[in-house]
Amino acid sequence: MDHAGHQELRPDHAEPARRRRSLRATLALCLGGLQFLAILSVILSTFVSSENALLRQSRNSLNEVSVNVIGQVKNFLNPARQALDATRRLAENDVLDISDATVLESHFFQQLQVAPQLAGMYLADNTGRFVYVMRAEEAGRYRTKYVPPFLEGTTEHPADFKWRNDQFTLLETAATETDTYEARSRPWFRMVSETKAPIWTEPYIFFTTRQPGITYSVPILDEDGNIRAILGVDIQIDALSGFLLDIWSERRGAALVLNEDGAVLAHPTLVLIRQEAHMEAPELTRVDQIADPIAQMAFGDVVQTDLSDTEGPVHTDFQLNGQDYVAMLIEVSEPGLRWLIGLYAAEDNFIGEIKKNRTQGVWIALAIAILTGAIGLAMADRIYAPVRTFASQSQQLFSGEITPEEGLHSPYRELEDTGVALTQEVKQRQRFETAYGRTFDLASRGMAQISPETGRFLRTNEQLCDIMGYQPEELEKMTLADILPEDGHQIAVKFRETLLQDSEFIIESQFIRKDGSPIWLRVNAILIRDESGIPDHAVAIIDDVSDRKQAEDEAGRLSRDLSHVARVNLMGEMASGLAHELNQPLSAISYNVDAAKITLDEIGDPDPELTEILSDIDRQSRRAGDIIRALREVVRKDRGRQTPFELSGLIRQTVSLMEAEAKLHEIKLHFEESGLPPVIGNRTQIAQVLVNLLRNAIDALARDPVAKGQINIMTRPTDEMVEVHVQDNGPGVSDDVTLFNTFDTQKTDGMGLGLSICRTIIKANGGTIWYEPTETTGACFCFTLRRSDLSEENQE
Repeated sequence: MDHAGHQELRPDHAEPARRRRSLRATLALCLGGLQFLAILSVILSTFVSSENALLRQSRNSLNEVSVNVIGQVKNFLNPARQALDATRRLAENDVLDISDATVLESHFFQQLQVAPQLAGMYLADNTGRFVYVMRAEEAGRYRTKYVPPFLEGTTEHPADFKWRNDQFTLLETAATETDTYEARSRPWFRMVSETKAPIWTEPYIFFTTRQPGITYSVPILDEDGNIRAILGVDIQIDALSGFLLDIWSERRGAALVLNEDGAVLAHPTLVLIRQEAHMEAPELTRVDQIADPIAQMAFGDVVQTDLSDTEGPVHTDFQLNGQDYVAMLIEVSEPGLRWLIGLYAAEDNFIGEIKKNRTQGVWIALAIAILTGAIGLAMADRIYAPVRTFASQSQQLFSGEITPEEGLHSPYRELEDTGVALTQEVKQRQRFETAYGRTFDLASRGMAQISPETGRFLRTNEQLCDIMGYQPEELEKMTLADILPEDGHQIAVKFRETLLQDSEFIIESQFIRKDGSPIWLRVNAILIRDESGIPDHAVAIIDDVSDRKQAEDEAGRLSRDLSHVARVNLMGEMASGLAHELNQPLSAISYNVDAAKITLDEIGDPDPELTEILSDIDRQSRRAGDIIRALREVVRKDRGRQTPFELSGLIRQTVSLMEAEAKLHEIKLHFEESGLPPVIGNRTQIAQVLVNLLRNAIDALARDPVAKGQINIMTRPTDEMVEVHVQDNGPGVSDDVTLFNTFDTQKTDGMGLGLSICRTIIKANGGTIWYEPTETTGACFCFTLRRSDLSEENQE
């Protein structure tokens, strides 16, 4: 039985196995399921009643945690309040001289050392005077800034700076006349000036550090209740966030600080306010917008409601990614603050052990059910033994271990009848598979069975192996992608997608033989499905179409060559017509210049400069006429006749024709004239070769310019031929270009036909053309022509 036969029969012999598993599972579930339900009913009676108790226990535990967190947050904020209240009392009782910047600096320095969470402490008054002591970026260093009084509305003013270490030792000083800080415009100054009472600001960006934070400010009042100055202390939000992380680091949860609008002020891990945010009104991120899915689930819906009238804690319970969580919101009872503390934690933090014990009870019930199910399975095996024997015999029949003549036997009448039907089906399929196998192996075209999913060759015939150069066992270890070029792997993907969608795939593409040579193949594949409609394998007919593709390419090349020659002839006719038309006006210019010179001579005492201009016009018009005559000589029709002509004259005319283009790129054309014998050939065709070689050299020098670009044309007669060398000092010829091959070129916009046509022309005129490497840089192309003087001697 061949490979295809095994694949087609696989679904048939899989059915008895599925039926056997179904009977065993049914009996096991009946016995074990009843036992499991009995035990589970007992556990569920306590499971439901304990659920609410566990939830209450979780909330009570979270309440206890919240009390600790709120106390810790207050302890974090209290130093700011205590430091400023103490400083205010000292100032109002004249114990602290606030008019002395040095005394203030020393006092602020001591307060910052006592409370490490404070970022800075300062004093400002209505005169614009400002004294500020803050922690510097370097550890153990402090910076003092002093701004003397200045007029309000001034954009720039003086400021002095000092840096000290932990021992209050002066390390460095600096001063500026262009400081822009204006304390009277800051939020804390305006709010205290309006209320004359202590305030906590909303978060904003600190002017000096460009970090987000909050400020606690208090007024210093005189005996009449007027504000003498305003004290302030800064707390950076990242310090508060880090503090939250420290007090919650050992729990599976987090503590957040929110305002009454639901915006997050502090988070243990997230940066919530950008440093480039607006200084006085930074954009705060709401809790339902932060990159914390647990916090969004815990508080996202709660903050959508108005929290201004909320009293007491707000509890929520939810599940995320299979984990149960409890959460709560509670207000911080701090005067002047309307903050909310948000807490969330996994339930397992508080009731994990209780839930674990409850789960253990369920597993015990499951173990008992499995045990009873195993007993039922053993009983099912005993009852099902004859069916299993019949299934085993069926599998042996399909695999060929027993013949259809031996048949399938069972003590059950139903199975015996089924065995007879299966035996007849196997005989019929074997006849079909034998006929298909012989057709597959003896086909005159390449054939293969391919997996539609992976593209692996399942079976190949001898014709395909001959086409690709592989042995059958080699191909059957490979995939379709293995015989494609590196840039053709998309074809393997298209093969799979097209077959699975349309059941047919047809393509002509280039493949790679075993020896690495390319080959064009036409692949026509159809998808074969099994009885269930599931894709089984693809049958592909593969033909070698390399000869046809080569013929098509050759026809295309010849068509392009003919088109190019036609265009060249057309351009020659146009050039000849233009030369004829331009010759008359140029002759008129020359005659008129001669007349003007004669008229000047008759007038007497002509202007030398004018005479020189007329002479230059005469020279240039004659030069233009020479160029046009050279052009006419190059492009004139000669109907392909080969006649003797002067090679030196043709080269001079060609140089004259190309000189303008060379000068445009600052390239010098040089022709070393020597006494050359006449040559025989088609003058127009040889001119085309010279023009093409010169233009190639000019293009190479223009594309990669060199200093003093030069093209030399050298000639040398030999015994029977005349050699012509066209050499330039450009970049040379790239190693990856095969010279004189059609369509091979170094030019980005070239067609690769010029040198191929030149070779054809020189060969038709009895000569040869070749490329000769130079000792330094550049390229040298050479060709030969027959000497006509030797031809005449031979005729004589």
